[in-house]
Amino acid sequence: MEKDDKIKHFKPRKTKGTVFSAKNKLAEIRNFLGFEYIKLEKDINGINFNKKSLEDFAENLKYTISIMREKNEKVYLYEYFVPKHELNKFLKAHINGTILGEIIQIKSYTPDNLA
Repeated sequence: MEKDDKIKHFKPRKTKGTVFSAKNKLAEIRNFLGFEYIKLEKDINGINFNKKSLEDFAENLKYTISIMREKNEKVYLYEYFVPKHELNKFLKAHINGTILGEIIQIKSYTPDNLA
């Protein structure tokens, strides 16, 4: 990270049902390679993150990726349903031009049976 990267302060939005803490009064937005990020130390209950718990949580996530594609002068929206373990494969296929179109949105969702 560069020394001259700007640090912004913001009040995090309150979210329900996430593992991320909304209890931080101020979080620093930092910049790395042109991408803004924040670093979180604790979950919403004030407990430090546990590697195994985060890996288990991520493994059960699935993603809906919306891609806009033009074909024969019509616009179509393709909805791809991608499990977490296939996300990198999907994104590589998109970058390489195997999956054509413009990514409009990526949403993650947790299956109902995940506690």
